[in-house]
Amino acid sequence: MKVVVYMQSAHREFGCARVAALLLASVCLPSLTVPASAAGYALREYSLSGVGSAYAGASAQADGPEFVSFNPASSSGVADWDASVTVNGIYPTSSAFFSVATNALGTPTGGDAAPDGFIKDAYEPGIQARYRLSPELTAGLSITAPWGLSTRYNDGWAGRYYALNSKLVTVNTALSLAYAVTPEFAVSAGAQIQYAKGTLSNAIDFGTIGAVNGVGFALPTLQDGSAEIDADDWGFGFVLGALWKPAPSLSIGASYRSEVEHVLKGEADFTLDGAGVGTLLSGLSGAFVDSGASAALTTPAVASLGATIDVGPQVTLMTEFGYTWWNVFDELRVRFANPLQADVVQSYNWKDAYFASAGVRYRPAQDWTLRAGVAFDQSPTQDSTRDPRIPDADRTWLAFGVRHDFEDGPSVEVGYAHLFIPEEPIGLTAANPENLIRGNLVGVTNSSVDVITVQLTFR
Repeated sequence: MKVVVYMQSAHREFGCARVAALLLASVCLPSLTVPASAAGYALREYSLSGVGSAYAGASAQADGPEFVSFNPASSSGVADWDASVTVNGIYPTSSAFFSVATNALGTPTGGDAAPDGFIKDAYEPGIQARYRLSPELTAGLSITAPWGLSTRYNDGWAGRYYALNSKLVTVNTALSLAYAVTPEFAVSAGAQIQYAKGTLSNAIDFGTIGAVNGVGFALPTLQDGSAEIDADDWGFGFVLGALWKPAPSLSIGASYRSEVEHVLKGEADFTLDGAGVGTLLSGLSGAFVDSGASAALTTPAVASLGATIDVGPQVTLMTEFGYTWWNVFDELRVRFANPLQADVVQSYNWKDAYFASAGVRYRPAQDWTLRAGVAFDQSPTQDSTRDPRIPDADRTWLAFGVRHDFEDGPSVEVGYAHLFIPEEPIGLTAANPENLIRGNLVGVTNSSVDVITVQLTFR
């Protein structure tokens, strides 16, 4: 009874259009379950050499073009020119069980409460190149997909009012110059150009909205429509790096990749229910009409510090520490071109997170290299705001890689990594005004990821 009174009060305060607009909070979220290596919605597998050692020492190495993606100063290690092409196959498993899935009135939503396979496979390419301009000056190019995600739930699943289809794709091009201050110390700076495109959707419970607003033939949770947004944007930032070899056996590298601000702009498309409830509500309020939409998204800044040390002619120990400023993702505010569709705010309050790894490189022969590594990647999510779009969790890496160098210059590398991800809770309540129409959703999610990569390098 208290819930019914609360919803009626909300109707009086906001009006039909404003209450209805709350539906779109989860439609426009440019973040969700990550089908890849890193926490949040990051993708770390810029290069195979990084994957095979769980990125240990990635910021401190300059023996291949792939490391330009981690530290632009690594271009200082090129002799003349080189380039690499990487393809990463990302294969997640995912499952969930929700013990509670109801609207704000307590009516069960029905549908599948134990979805699986909702985090989808992905294939991520990468291209890196280096070129020596002079004895002291080198140039680096990196084309990667540093941020991305993909998830899809069946249309009738129990949490459909929170998420259906979600996808984020980014392409980041970084151009940099490195200058060797001394033979042992190089610094670098450059620009990054980033394209981001998002597609997100969820179901709309027109039955519940209609019942709350006095529509006599409305049936809660049984008269669904949907909303989808497609939007994109270009953004710009910078990269910095430094590489130092204080001794022939020791290398230390540091890098910084700035945040990139986006305002994703596109179209919001509404599909109304077949019973006519949505049509009636739209006619009375002016809401649920296709229109332009926009949402701000800032991809976070990342700082890295790495080191490698040769402990023998064949063995190198490596370590890496990274820090990501995920606190830029505190909320998502969606604005609509339709003045009768109120802004939508979804709170996330992500925290900054760190990444730490250790690994070893072993060269049993001049033309063979073996790598292995372990890592811990901290999740930026909070238990209080975790939702089915982003059932993210801390993850632990176990990785291996093997590389063969051919006599005429090219090399090929193959690697594998497994990510262990613990079970995490989801506890969303309609008592939070942001979830008023989406309802209550309580359960747990579980996932893991396998990464298989292939890299070709040319010199």
